[in-house]
Amino acid sequence: MNSMEIGEAKRGQEEAKRSFCGKYRKILFFLRLLAALAALVASVLMGVNEQTSLVAGFAIKASYDSSPTFKFFVIGNAIVCAYLFVSLLPLVYNSLEGCAIDILDLVHLTLLMASASSATAIGYVSKYGNEKIGWMKVCPFVEDFCRLSLLSVACSYAALLLFFSICALSRTNIPSR
Repeated sequence: MNSMEIGEAKRGQEEAKRSFCGKYRKILFFLRLLAALAALVASVLMGVNEQTSLVAGFAIKASYDSSPTFKFFVIGNAIVCAYLFVSLLPLVYNSLEGCAIDILDLVHLTLLMASASSATAIGYVSKYGNEKIGWMKVCPFVEDFCRLSLLSVACSYAALLLFFSICALSRTNIPSR
């Protein structure tokens, strides 16, 4: 091969690398956007979720602020949503380099996992109770609240899976790194 052919081969490799990196950034952008929207929906659904029912003449009110766990769920999803929207900016301006974004992704992934799993635990006890320690089922009295809570937690788990995909993709061997 002469030097001209070598130069053309290198240019072809560089163009292929740029094309791959562009597609990779688009995939990351799309996944981050979907995860942010799922976390936003989860936070808003739980935040506006409220129901009052009469049981034996007593009013039972169920809302996210009745439980510290549901407050944590709403705040955790809101923080992750805000982070994901802010983290879209480096993708747009092609400055998504280095270790800091990976560490921040893992921190926020952990927050999302903690908030979703804590809400799942409280939701389980609300639906099935725990007779051994005297906790009764709550969902038969506030069915709409429980149904909307389930939808909210499902959105949070969707955000979690999307965010996990982002973290996994970020750790793959990308040519630009």
